[in-house]
Amino acid sequence: MVSSRMWINRARRYVVGKGGMSLNRKLMSTSESETVNYANRKTIIEQKPQGYYPPIDTIRPNDAKRSRIPNFRQSFEMVDFVQYPSKRYPELYNIEGKITSIRKSGKAMYFIDLIQDGAKVQIMASNKLMQMTAQEFDDAHAFFRKGDFISCVGHPSVTNVGELSLKLCRPINLASPCLNSMTIPDKIKDRGLINSNRVLDYLVNADSKQRLMIKSIVIQAIRQFFVKRDFMEVQTPILGGYGTGANAEPFKTISNALKSTGDGSKYLQLRVAPELWLKKLVISGFDKIFEIGQNFRNEGIDSTHNPEFTTCEFYQSFTNLNELMILTEELFVEIFDTLKEKKLSLVDEQLPSLSALASGTFPKYEFIPTLESKTGVALPSELTAESLIEYYNSIGLEVPVLKSPSNLLDNLSSIYLESISQDTKTPIFIYNQPSVLSPLAKSAILDYDGRSYDISLRFELFIQGKEYVNSYEEENSPFEQSKKFKLQQLTKTQFNDNEMIIPDWEYIKSMEYGLPPTGGWGCGIDRLCMLFSGSERIEEVLSFGNIRDVVRQ
Repeated sequence: MVSSRMWINRARRYVVGKGGMSLNRKLMSTSESETVNYANRKTIIEQKPQGYYPPIDTIRPNDAKRSRIPNFRQSFEMVDFVQYPSKRYPELYNIEGKITSIRKSGKAMYFIDLIQDGAKVQIMASNKLMQMTAQEFDDAHAFFRKGDFISCVGHPSVTNVGELSLKLCRPINLASPCLNSMTIPDKIKDRGLINSNRVLDYLVNADSKQRLMIKSIVIQAIRQFFVKRDFMEVQTPILGGYGTGANAEPFKTISNALKSTGDGSKYLQLRVAPELWLKKLVISGFDKIFEIGQNFRNEGIDSTHNPEFTTCEFYQSFTNLNELMILTEELFVEIFDTLKEKKLSLVDEQLPSLSALASGTFPKYEFIPTLESKTGVALPSELTAESLIEYYNSIGLEVPVLKSPSNLLDNLSSIYLESISQDTKTPIFIYNQPSVLSPLAKSAILDYDGRSYDISLRFELFIQGKEYVNSYEEENSPFEQSKKFKLQQLTKTQFNDNEMIIPDWEYIKSMEYGLPPTGGWGCGIDRLCMLFSGSERIEEVLSFGNIRDVVRQ
């Protein structure tokens, strides 16, 4: 058995200055304000920092069972301590964590709240259990402050009111001091301060911390969903050439390691989507794959868009549009149920308004018939810029500045179709969009009241007026894909539409090996986390905010 005196001396190694003067005495002077108190503490620690940041094994006991706080609570919350002498479990336990509050009862007793892994437990420290005098006890413990990380040894027990606690029998050991406690408020509401200092935000705002937890849970649920269905997770290049697979402006950079025939450097870009890489893997014989990762678009920043964002995409051979819809419904049910089990307050506030996600069956609206039903006017049989402008005029709608056919149709969708999910309070599928909107999707000629249209075998999932999923049967003919790439280039030139896809001719060559009929699917994870956490701005679910916030932290 280690003597109390030995533990006192061990504790004092971290609380007594080299000159023999007790650090506690200097810090606890009643004439000093708390701000000066902390400044003095930091100054003294700075003079000999190694004494206050010990290797963890030097402060851990060999004769106590170590437990993380959530496990400690799980092990002892239901124990009837009345059966033990003095209501103390006989075995010694060592727990570690961060001090969130200290309550003193004179010099001889402290009550400390300790947190670890999101769980909290009370520490009871008194001179009697440590076989110290009141002065010795105060010397060994007056140094500790809110925010310090500590290691404790004692017996699991309960207070007189039944609160689970660890009653210490040895002095507390300091693992790492907090030097900034006096600058940490109880809560931060100012959005500017939150965005400029997310470390401080997470230290004091439980909701901010919970949003990151929700994002982790959502990503895990998505990953487990696909793994259970025998999909293989892959990683594709984030930095590459000019093939993108999405309608977006990329970030461009230069590699000094790769030489070209021009100025000695090779031009590269950050990917805007992993789509073409993933389809090359399907061509290579990987029939069921998915990727969760970062993408980058050199575009605007607003409440729902950030240049860096997280997505999930999956591809499965021999999968049609209806099967993709079923997988989508099943995935959203699984995410809903997984979050519901976690009982997080932010999620619990949102689930009642999202209960339709748990139904597993989402209403379907076909693009052209639904649009015509909403406007009361039939679409022109030829979807050119000129005919669509006439259509705008016929329904009394202002024509947007960008007059490419794809933008005109997309604008009609946002006004008349996407809002249905808001009006009905249910998630909806919008499907069979005109092919000009989806250059990588498989096309088919469909007839509507005697009028034929070139339609993409595609759907989008909308919830509360926002898009969450984009999915389609992939174009698997290299000849058709080549035509669609050329049409994109023509539209970009004619209308100065920067949303057009940059062709990847290497992908066309890969397609000649044979791309099976394939279903592809993509979902924005950041926006999904906003939905389940009730966040109004995308930076709330990004660990360090949007790009404006990142560059100033």
